[in-house]
Amino acid sequence: MTMRLVVISEALADFTIATELADRVFVAEIGWLEEELLESQRQWVGEDTPGNHLTWTSVARRARSLGIRAQGHFHGEPGLADARAARRAIRYVLRRFETVDAILLIRDMDDQKERRQGLEQARREHASGERIVIGLANSERECWVISGFMPASESEVQLLDEERRKLGGDPCLRSHELTACKQEHALRSPKRVLAVLTGGDWNRQCKCWRDTPLSLLGERGSENGLADYLGEIGTLLVRMMTRRPRNRTE
Repeated sequence: MTMRLVVISEALADFTIATELADRVFVAEIGWLEEELLESQRQWVGEDTPGNHLTWTSVARRARSLGIRAQGHFHGEPGLADARAARRAIRYVLRRFETVDAILLIRDMDDQKERRQGLEQARREHASGERIVIGLANSERECWVISGFMPASESEVQLLDEERRKLGGDPCLRSHELTACKQEHALRSPKRVLAVLTGGDWNRQCKCWRDTPLSLLGERGSENGLADYLGEIGTLLVRMMTRRPRNRTE
């Protein structure tokens, strides 16, 4: 049977990055899985109805309309940042979809360091906790993209050199230090750095997570949350997929 994987994210770009990276891990770690077989093995769900993306904001609104509550402690402890939002999102997904094999919570840390602990609180209270994957970008998802940037031309080499000079270090190696997440034009804004390096070109940005070796993404992403996310895909979802009967296509 095809695995149904539901994704809660902040925007369509986050959904795209998270799912395409996960697909790369599937193909890399499952010996029998070829890229052309992916569609028969997993279904990514990012909408609850056509055109209505499962974003943190929209899910909170729709959950409340259904009377889904998120109040209360977590195993006797008060909820930390995002714990209740994650609880609400999980409950909404489990009510909204008849079949769910796993839920991916894709989030920016922004300037809230407690978000990781809060998301973990929500995950732990579910008996099926291993079905919940956390992808937390430190500080924003643009940091994941920057960590995959590899200059492809002399002009891009010059752009990166200039950013190294301004920042006092290589942003591709230390993207987690780009913490001005609420100030898009600030020196240490991930959005600014990514826009400079890629010229704001979405197709160029895609190459950063589609073409850069997974091993390098994991190495560079040790502090920005990307390595943790790739690890969770490898330990939770790959294990789930390999335990299921294969869907064979002619």
